[in-house]
Amino acid sequence: MPVAEKTGPVRHGARFTLRNGVRCAYGLRYGLLSDPANPRSAVIPAEGQIDVEDITGVPVFPQLPSRLESVMGPGIGANPQADDAFFLNVWAPEGARDLPVLVFLHGGAWVSGGGSARWYRGARHAREGMVVVTVNYRLGPAGHLEDGQGGEHRPVGDLLAALEWVRDHIRGFGGDPAHVTLSGESAGAWYAWALAGLPAAAGLFSRVALLSPPGITPLTEAERRQISLQVAVLQDHLLAEGEPPDKAQLSAGARVLSARASKVGAIPPMYLPVWPDALSDAATPLHVEALYLRTTAHEMSVFLPPMGDEDLHALCVRVGPIALPPAPTGWSADYAEAVALASWSQFGRFTEDIAAAAQGRGVPVVRREFTALSGLDALGAVHCFDLPFQFGNPGDWHDAPMLSDWLESEFRALSDLTVGDLAAFVKGEDQAAFGSLSEGSGPKSKGENERWNG
Repeated sequence: MPVAEKTGPVRHGARFTLRNGVRCAYGLRYGLLSDPANPRSAVIPAEGQIDVEDITGVPVFPQLPSRLESVMGPGIGANPQADDAFFLNVWAPEGARDLPVLVFLHGGAWVSGGGSARWYRGARHAREGMVVVTVNYRLGPAGHLEDGQGGEHRPVGDLLAALEWVRDHIRGFGGDPAHVTLSGESAGAWYAWALAGLPAAAGLFSRVALLSPPGITPLTEAERRQISLQVAVLQDHLLAEGEPPDKAQLSAGARVLSARASKVGAIPPMYLPVWPDALSDAATPLHVEALYLRTTAHEMSVFLPPMGDEDLHALCVRVGPIALPPAPTGWSADYAEAVALASWSQFGRFTEDIAAAAQGRGVPVVRREFTALSGLDALGAVHCFDLPFQFGNPGDWHDAPMLSDWLESEFRALSDLTVGDLAAFVKGEDQAAFGSLSEGSGPKSKGENERWNG
Protein backbone atom coordinates (compact mmCIF):
# COMPACT_ATOMS: atom_id res chain seq x y z
CA MET A 1 0.00 0.00 0.00
CA PRO A 2 1.56 3.35 -0.99
CA VAL A 3 2.25 5.84 1.77
CA ALA A 4 1.76 9.56 1.77
CA GLU A 5 5.06 11.31 1.23
CA LYS A 6 6.11 14.92 0.92
CA THR A 7 9.04 17.10 1.84
CA GLY A 8 9.20 20.51 3.37
CA PRO A 9 10.70 22.62 6.15
CA VAL A 10 10.35 22.09 9.90
CA ARG A 11 11.49 24.27 12.74
CA HIS A 12 15.26 24.94 12.79
CA GLY A 13 15.15 24.72 8.99
CA ALA A 14 15.55 20.92 8.88
CA ARG A 15 14.32 19.02 5.84
CA PHE A 16 11.94 16.20 6.60
CA THR A 17 9.90 13.47 4.99
CA LEU A 18 6.32 12.96 6.15
CA ARG A 19 5.18 9.33 6.08
CA ASN A 20 1.93 8.14 7.62
CA GLY A 21 1.82 10.96 10.15
CA VAL A 22 5.48 10.78 11.19
CA ARG A 23 8.09 13.42 10.32
CA CYS A 24 11.51 11.90 9.53
CA ALA A 25 14.59 14.13 9.44
CA TYR A 26 17.72 12.32 8.20
CA GLY A 27 21.38 13.25 8.37
CA LEU A 28 21.34 16.01 10.98
CA ARG A 29 24.90 16.92 11.86
CA TYR A 30 25.84 17.18 15.53
CA GLY A 31 29.62 17.38 15.21
CA LEU A 32 32.77 17.68 13.11
CA LEU A 33 36.38 16.56 13.51
CA SER A 34 38.47 19.28 15.11
CA ASP A 35 41.22 18.27 12.67
CA PRO A 36 39.61 17.13 9.39
CA ALA A 37 42.80 15.27 8.43
CA ASN A 38 42.81 13.21 11.65
CA PRO A 39 39.91 10.74 12.20
CA ARG A 40 40.99 10.41 15.85
CA SER A 41 40.81 14.14 16.63
CA ALA A 42 38.25 15.47 19.09
CA VAL A 43 34.69 16.12 18.00
CA ILE A 44 33.49 19.73 18.04
CA PRO A 45 29.81 20.77 18.03
CA ALA A 46 28.31 21.52 14.62
CA GLU A 47 24.94 21.91 12.94
CA GLY A 48 23.55 21.28 9.49
CA GLN A 49 21.88 18.57 7.45
CA ILE A 50 22.86 16.61 4.38
CA ASP A 51 20.45 16.30 1.48
CA VAL A 52 19.37 12.64 1.27
CA GLU A 53 16.08 11.01 0.38
CA ASP A 54 16.34 8.13 2.80
CA ILE A 55 18.25 7.08 5.90
CA THR A 56 20.35 4.71 3.78
CA GLY A 57 21.96 7.77 2.20
CA VAL A 58 23.35 8.98 5.55
CA PRO A 59 27.04 8.04 5.99
CA VAL A 60 28.19 5.78 8.81
CA PHE A 61 31.71 5.54 10.22
CA PRO A 62 34.23 3.32 8.36
CA GLN A 63 33.93 -0.39 9.10
CA LEU A 64 34.21 -3.90 7.75
CA PRO A 65 31.18 -6.23 7.43
CA SER A 66 29.77 -7.27 10.78
CA ARG A 67 30.56 -10.73 12.18
CA LEU A 68 26.79 -11.11 12.69
CA GLU A 69 25.87 -10.39 9.06
CA SER A 70 25.11 -14.09 8.50
CA VAL A 71 22.43 -13.80 11.17
CA MET A 72 21.16 -10.21 10.88
CA GLY A 73 21.81 -9.43 7.21
CA PRO A 74 23.71 -6.42 5.80
CA GLY A 75 21.98 -3.55 7.59
CA ILE A 76 24.33 -0.80 6.40
CA GLY A 77 25.18 -2.23 2.98
CA ALA A 78 23.69 0.78 1.19
CA ASN A 79 25.09 3.50 3.46
CA PRO A 80 28.21 5.42 2.42
CA GLN A 81 31.10 5.52 4.91
CA ALA A 82 32.96 8.61 6.05
CA ASP A 83 35.40 9.68 8.77
CA ASP A 84 33.17 12.61 9.75
CA ALA A 85 29.84 10.74 9.98
CA PHE A 86 28.72 12.65 13.08
CA PHE A 87 25.04 12.44 12.16
CA LEU A 88 21.79 11.71 13.92
CA ASN A 89 18.24 11.14 12.68
CA VAL A 90 14.92 12.22 14.19
CA TRP A 91 11.36 10.87 13.94
CA ALA A 92 8.40 12.70 15.48
CA PRO A 93 4.62 12.48 15.15
CA GLU A 94 3.17 15.28 13.07
CA GLY A 95 2.16 18.08 15.42
CA ALA A 96 4.40 16.76 18.23
CA ARG A 97 4.81 19.04 21.22
CA ASP A 98 6.63 18.39 24.49
CA LEU A 99 6.74 14.64 23.93
CA PRO A 100 9.16 12.31 25.74
CA VAL A 101 12.33 11.52 23.79
CA LEU A 102 13.99 8.17 23.11
CA VAL A 103 17.67 8.32 22.05
CA PHE A 104 18.94 4.96 20.75
CA LEU A 105 22.60 3.89 20.56
CA HIS A 106 23.34 1.04 18.17
CA GLY A 107 25.48 -2.00 18.91
CA GLY A 108 28.06 -3.75 16.76
CA ALA A 109 30.89 -4.92 19.05
CA TRP A 110 32.51 -1.46 18.93
CA VAL A 111 33.51 -2.00 15.26
CA SER A 112 30.34 -1.99 13.14
CA GLY A 113 26.84 -0.62 12.74
CA GLY A 114 25.45 2.90 12.76
CA GLY A 115 22.49 4.88 13.96
CA SER A 116 21.76 5.43 10.27
CA ALA A 117 21.27 1.72 9.52
CA ARG A 118 17.88 1.01 7.98
CA TRP A 119 17.26 -1.40 10.86
CA TYR A 120 16.77 1.46 13.32
CA ARG A 121 14.03 3.53 11.76
CA GLY A 122 12.14 5.18 14.59
CA ALA A 123 8.74 5.65 12.95
CA ARG A 124 7.02 2.79 14.79
CA HIS A 125 8.09 4.21 18.15
CA ALA A 126 7.11 7.74 17.14
CA ARG A 127 3.57 6.51 16.55
CA GLU A 128 3.48 5.56 20.24
CA GLY A 129 3.76 9.24 21.14
CA MET A 130 7.44 10.05 21.42
CA VAL A 131 10.30 11.67 19.53
CA VAL A 132 13.01 9.20 18.50
CA VAL A 133 16.70 9.93 17.81
CA THR A 134 19.34 7.52 16.47
CA VAL A 135 23.03 8.39 16.59
CA ASN A 136 26.29 7.50 14.80
CA TYR A 137 29.44 7.38 16.94
CA ARG A 138 33.05 6.47 16.11
CA LEU A 139 34.00 2.81 15.80
CA GLY A 140 37.07 0.61 15.46
CA PRO A 141 40.47 2.29 14.93
CA ALA A 142 39.16 5.87 14.86
CA GLY A 143 37.34 5.36 18.13
CA HIS A 144 39.79 3.18 20.01
CA LEU A 145 43.41 3.35 18.89
CA GLU A 146 45.81 5.54 20.80
CA ASP A 147 46.32 9.05 19.46
CA GLY A 148 49.13 10.11 21.78
CA GLN A 149 46.96 12.78 23.40
CA GLY A 150 45.15 10.79 26.10
CA GLY A 151 41.90 12.27 27.34
CA GLU A 152 38.41 10.81 27.29
CA HIS A 153 37.34 7.75 25.34
CA ARG A 154 36.53 9.29 21.94
CA PRO A 155 33.13 7.63 21.27
CA VAL A 156 31.92 8.86 24.66
CA GLY A 157 32.89 12.38 23.59
CA ASP A 158 30.90 11.83 20.40
CA LEU A 159 27.85 10.70 22.36
CA LEU A 160 28.06 13.59 24.79
CA ALA A 161 28.09 15.97 21.82
CA ALA A 162 25.03 14.22 20.35
CA LEU A 163 23.15 14.35 23.66
CA GLU A 164 23.97 18.05 23.99
CA TRP A 165 22.56 18.54 20.49
CA VAL A 166 19.37 16.81 21.64
CA ARG A 167 19.20 19.03 24.73
CA ASP A 168 19.60 22.17 22.63
CA HIS A 169 17.47 21.30 19.58
CA ILE A 170 14.93 18.57 20.25
CA ARG A 171 12.23 20.97 21.36
CA GLY A 172 12.15 22.23 17.77
CA PHE A 173 11.08 18.72 16.72
CA GLY A 174 8.38 18.44 19.38
CA GLY A 175 10.43 16.71 22.07
CA ASP A 176 10.85 17.60 25.72
CA PRO A 177 14.57 17.83 26.63
CA ALA A 178 13.66 17.33 30.30
CA HIS A 179 12.24 13.86 29.57
CA VAL A 180 14.90 11.95 27.62
CA THR A 181 15.43 8.19 27.83
CA LEU A 182 18.85 6.98 26.68
CA SER A 183 18.67 3.47 25.28
CA GLY A 184 21.20 1.20 23.62
CA GLU A 185 21.74 -2.38 22.54
CA SER A 186 24.89 -4.45 23.12
CA ALA A 187 27.87 -2.07 22.77
CA GLY A 188 25.34 0.76 22.65
CA ALA A 189 23.83 -0.51 25.91
CA TRP A 190 27.27 -0.45 27.51
CA TYR A 191 27.69 3.16 26.42
CA ALA A 192 24.24 4.06 27.75
CA TRP A 193 25.14 2.48 31.10
CA ALA A 194 28.57 4.17 31.16
CA LEU A 195 27.04 7.58 30.41
CA ALA A 196 24.43 7.01 33.14
CA GLY A 197 27.31 6.81 35.61
CA LEU A 198 29.37 9.64 34.12
CA PRO A 199 29.04 12.96 35.97
CA ALA A 200 29.54 14.91 32.74
CA ALA A 201 26.34 13.36 31.32
CA ALA A 202 24.14 14.16 34.33
CA GLY A 203 21.06 16.12 33.29
CA LEU A 204 21.21 15.07 29.63
CA PHE A 205 18.74 12.19 30.19
CA SER A 206 16.60 11.01 33.09
CA ARG A 207 15.94 7.35 32.24
CA VAL A 208 18.05 4.60 30.73
CA ALA A 209 17.01 1.42 28.87
CA LEU A 210 19.71 -1.21 28.39
CA LEU A 211 19.15 -4.00 25.87
CA SER A 212 21.68 -6.85 26.21
CA PRO A 213 24.41 -4.88 28.01
CA PRO A 214 27.67 -6.89 27.86
CA GLY A 215 29.81 -7.36 30.93
CA ILE A 216 33.25 -6.37 29.69
CA THR A 217 36.60 -5.52 31.22
CA PRO A 218 37.72 -2.22 29.65
CA LEU A 219 41.20 -2.04 28.15
CA THR A 220 44.02 -0.55 30.15
CA GLU A 221 46.09 2.26 28.68
CA ALA A 222 48.96 -0.23 28.27
CA GLU A 223 46.74 -2.70 26.38
CA ARG A 224 45.45 0.01 24.06
CA ARG A 225 49.02 1.15 23.41
CA GLN A 226 50.10 -2.39 22.55
CA ILE A 227 47.16 -2.93 20.19
CA SER A 228 47.76 0.45 18.56
CA LEU A 229 51.40 -0.37 17.85
CA GLN A 230 50.54 -3.81 16.47
CA VAL A 231 47.89 -2.35 14.20
CA ALA A 232 50.27 0.34 12.91
CA VAL A 233 52.94 -2.22 12.02
CA LEU A 234 50.50 -4.53 10.25
CA GLN A 235 48.82 -1.62 8.48
CA ASP A 236 52.16 -0.59 6.93
CA HIS A 237 52.70 -4.18 5.82
CA LEU A 238 49.25 -4.38 4.21
CA LEU A 239 49.75 -1.07 2.43
CA ALA A 240 53.04 -2.34 1.04
CA GLU A 241 51.19 -5.40 -0.26
CA GLY A 242 48.67 -3.20 -2.07
CA GLU A 243 45.76 -3.14 0.38
CA PRO A 244 43.58 -0.07 -0.37
CA PRO A 245 44.38 2.76 2.08
CA ASP A 246 40.75 3.03 3.27
CA LYS A 247 40.75 -0.65 4.26
CA ALA A 248 44.30 -1.29 5.47
CA GLN A 249 43.83 -0.02 9.02
CA LEU A 250 40.44 -1.72 9.40
CA SER A 251 41.88 -5.03 8.16
CA ALA A 252 44.95 -4.69 10.35
CA GLY A 253 42.83 -4.09 13.42
CA ALA A 254 40.64 -7.11 12.69
CA ARG A 255 43.68 -9.36 12.33
CA VAL A 256 45.40 -8.09 15.47
CA LEU A 257 42.29 -8.54 17.56
CA SER A 258 41.55 -12.01 16.20
CA ALA A 259 45.01 -13.12 17.37
CA ARG A 260 44.34 -12.10 20.97
CA ALA A 261 43.54 -14.87 23.44
CA SER A 262 40.03 -15.22 24.86
CA LYS A 263 38.42 -17.32 27.55
CA VAL A 264 36.27 -20.34 26.79
CA GLY A 265 32.68 -19.19 26.28
CA ALA A 266 33.58 -15.53 25.94
CA ILE A 267 32.77 -13.10 23.14
CA PRO A 268 35.64 -13.09 20.60
CA PRO A 269 38.29 -10.36 21.17
CA MET A 270 37.33 -6.88 20.01
CA TYR A 271 38.12 -3.22 20.45
CA LEU A 272 37.01 -2.11 23.90
CA PRO A 273 36.77 1.23 25.67
CA VAL A 274 39.43 2.56 28.02
CA TRP A 275 37.41 3.59 31.05
CA PRO A 276 38.20 4.76 34.61
CA ASP A 277 38.19 1.98 37.21
CA ALA A 278 35.92 4.06 39.42
CA LEU A 279 33.22 4.04 36.71
CA SER A 280 33.57 0.49 35.36
CA ASP A 281 31.79 -1.52 38.05
CA ALA A 282 28.14 -2.60 37.86
CA ALA A 283 27.62 -0.96 41.25
CA THR A 284 28.51 2.50 39.87
CA PRO A 285 25.75 4.92 41.02
CA LEU A 286 23.59 6.00 38.07
CA HIS A 287 22.17 9.52 37.77
CA VAL A 288 18.78 8.34 36.46
CA GLU A 289 15.30 8.07 37.93
CA ALA A 290 14.39 4.68 36.41
CA LEU A 291 16.05 1.74 34.66
CA TYR A 292 14.84 -0.74 32.00
CA LEU A 293 16.93 -3.89 31.48
CA ARG A 294 16.43 -6.62 28.88
CA THR A 295 18.39 -9.65 27.74
CA THR A 296 17.59 -12.41 25.26
CA ALA A 297 17.36 -15.97 26.55
CA HIS A 298 20.27 -17.34 24.49
CA GLU A 299 22.55 -14.34 23.94
CA MET A 300 25.74 -16.29 23.23
CA SER A 301 24.49 -18.96 20.81
CA VAL A 302 25.85 -17.05 17.81
CA PHE A 303 29.32 -16.59 19.31
CA LEU A 304 30.16 -20.08 20.60
CA PRO A 305 32.54 -22.33 18.64
CA PRO A 306 32.15 -26.14 18.96
CA MET A 307 33.02 -27.13 22.52
CA GLY A 308 34.35 -30.44 23.80
CA ASP A 309 33.86 -31.91 27.28
CA GLU A 310 37.02 -30.24 28.56
CA ASP A 311 35.91 -26.80 27.36
CA LEU A 312 32.45 -27.24 28.86
CA HIS A 313 33.97 -28.30 32.17
CA ALA A 314 36.24 -25.24 32.18
CA LEU A 315 33.23 -23.01 31.48
CA CYS A 316 31.26 -24.64 34.31
CA VAL A 317 34.12 -24.08 36.73
CA ARG A 318 34.60 -20.44 35.68
CA VAL A 319 30.91 -19.47 35.78
CA GLY A 320 29.68 -21.63 38.65
CA PRO A 321 26.21 -23.11 39.14
CA ILE A 322 23.26 -21.29 37.55
CA ALA A 323 19.63 -22.08 36.82
CA LEU A 324 19.42 -23.23 33.19
CA PRO A 325 16.67 -21.56 31.13
CA PRO A 326 14.48 -23.56 28.72
CA ALA A 327 16.23 -24.37 25.44
CA PRO A 328 14.96 -25.18 21.94
CA THR A 329 13.87 -28.81 21.67
CA GLY A 330 16.54 -29.67 19.10
CA TRP A 331 19.48 -28.66 21.30
CA SER A 332 21.61 -31.24 23.08
CA ALA A 333 21.90 -30.96 26.85
CA ASP A 334 25.58 -30.02 26.57
CA TYR A 335 24.95 -27.29 24.00
CA ALA A 336 22.05 -25.86 26.02
CA GLU A 337 24.26 -25.79 29.11
CA ALA A 338 27.15 -24.15 27.25
CA VAL A 339 24.91 -21.41 25.82
CA ALA A 340 23.30 -20.78 29.21
CA LEU A 341 26.63 -20.55 31.04
CA ALA A 342 28.23 -18.31 28.41
CA SER A 343 25.15 -16.07 28.19
CA TRP A 344 25.08 -15.61 31.96
CA SER A 345 28.82 -14.95 32.07
CA GLN A 346 28.82 -12.36 29.28
CA PHE A 347 25.42 -10.68 29.69
CA GLY A 348 23.20 -12.03 32.47
CA ARG A 349 25.44 -11.50 35.49
CA PHE A 350 26.27 -7.90 34.54
CA THR A 351 22.60 -7.12 33.91
CA GLU A 352 21.50 -8.55 37.25
CA ASP A 353 24.30 -6.75 39.09
CA ILE A 354 23.21 -3.44 37.54
CA ALA A 355 19.62 -4.14 38.57
CA ALA A 356 20.59 -5.06 42.13
CA ALA A 357 22.74 -1.95 42.55
CA ALA A 358 19.94 0.31 41.26
CA GLN A 359 17.30 -1.31 43.43
CA GLY A 360 19.61 -0.99 46.42
CA ARG A 361 19.58 2.78 45.87
CA GLY A 362 15.80 2.90 45.47
CA VAL A 363 15.80 3.30 41.67
CA PRO A 364 12.79 1.54 40.04
CA VAL A 365 13.84 -1.28 37.71
CA VAL A 366 11.89 -2.93 34.88
CA ARG A 367 13.45 -6.30 34.00
CA ARG A 368 12.59 -8.21 30.83
CA GLU A 369 13.77 -11.35 29.04
CA PHE A 370 13.13 -11.82 25.32
CA THR A 371 12.43 -15.53 24.85
CA ALA A 372 10.94 -15.80 21.34
CA LEU A 373 12.95 -18.15 19.11
CA SER A 374 14.79 -17.43 15.88
CA GLY A 375 13.89 -19.39 12.78
CA LEU A 376 17.46 -20.77 12.71
CA ASP A 377 17.49 -23.88 14.89
CA ALA A 378 20.97 -23.40 16.37
CA LEU A 379 20.30 -19.84 17.59
CA GLY A 380 17.25 -19.85 19.84
CA ALA A 381 16.59 -16.41 21.34
CA VAL A 382 19.94 -15.15 20.08
CA HIS A 383 21.74 -11.86 20.72
CA CYS A 384 20.11 -9.07 18.63
CA PHE A 385 17.01 -11.14 17.84
CA ASP A 386 14.81 -8.68 19.72
CA LEU A 387 15.81 -5.74 17.53
CA PRO A 388 13.47 -6.29 14.54
CA PHE A 389 10.56 -6.61 16.96
CA GLN A 390 11.68 -3.55 18.91
CA PHE A 391 11.74 -1.34 15.83
CA GLY A 392 8.69 -2.93 14.19
CA ASN A 393 9.96 -2.50 10.62
CA PRO A 394 10.09 -6.00 9.09
CA GLY A 395 10.66 -4.70 5.57
CA ASP A 396 14.06 -3.39 6.67
CA TRP A 397 14.93 -6.87 7.99
CA HIS A 398 13.78 -8.80 4.92
CA ASP A 399 17.28 -10.26 4.42
CA ALA A 400 17.88 -11.25 8.07
CA PRO A 401 18.30 -15.05 8.18
CA MET A 402 17.34 -15.11 11.86
CA LEU A 403 13.77 -14.15 10.88
CA SER A 404 13.33 -17.07 8.50
CA ASP A 405 9.97 -18.86 8.88
CA TRP A 406 8.39 -16.10 10.95
CA LEU A 407 4.90 -15.21 9.71
CA GLU A 408 4.01 -11.56 9.41
CA SER A 409 1.01 -11.83 11.73
CA GLU A 410 3.14 -13.50 14.43
CA PHE A 411 5.87 -10.89 13.98
CA ARG A 412 3.43 -7.99 14.26
CA ALA A 413 1.84 -9.35 17.44
CA LEU A 414 5.16 -9.71 19.27
CA SER A 415 6.48 -6.44 17.84
CA ASP A 416 3.46 -4.53 19.13
CA LEU A 417 4.07 -5.99 22.59
CA THR A 418 7.80 -5.18 22.51
CA VAL A 419 7.37 -1.63 21.21
CA GLY A 420 4.59 -0.92 23.65
CA ASP A 421 6.62 -2.17 26.60
CA LEU A 422 9.55 0.15 25.95
CA ALA A 423 7.21 3.01 25.07
CA ALA A 424 5.48 2.65 28.43
CA PHE A 425 8.85 2.98 30.16
CA VAL A 426 9.81 6.05 28.12
CA LYS A 427 6.49 7.69 28.98
CA GLY A 428 6.75 6.81 32.67
CA GLU A 429 3.66 4.58 32.73
CA ASP A 430 3.11 1.84 35.32
CA GLN A 431 4.63 -1.51 34.34
CA ALA A 432 5.17 -4.94 35.85
CA ALA A 433 8.66 -5.13 37.32
CA PHE A 434 9.45 -8.50 35.72
CA GLY A 435 8.27 -10.19 32.55
CA SER A 436 9.01 -12.24 29.45
CA LEU A 437 8.55 -11.04 25.88
CA SER A 438 7.41 -14.01 23.80
CA GLU A 439 3.67 -14.50 24.33
CA GLY A 440 3.65 -17.77 22.41
CA SER A 441 5.00 -16.24 19.20
CA GLY A 442 7.54 -18.16 17.19
CA PRO A 443 8.64 -19.32 13.76
CA LYS A 444 6.21 -21.47 11.83
CA SER A 445 6.96 -24.35 9.51
CA LYS A 446 7.57 -23.69 5.86
CA GLY A 447 4.60 -24.18 3.59
CA GLU A 448 1.92 -22.57 5.72
CA ASN A 449 -0.43 -20.45 3.68
CA GLU A 450 0.47 -17.06 5.11
CA ARG A 451 3.42 -15.38 3.42
CA TRP A 452 6.04 -13.18 5.06
CA ASN A 453 5.93 -9.97 3.06
CA GLY A 454 7.51 -7.41 5.36
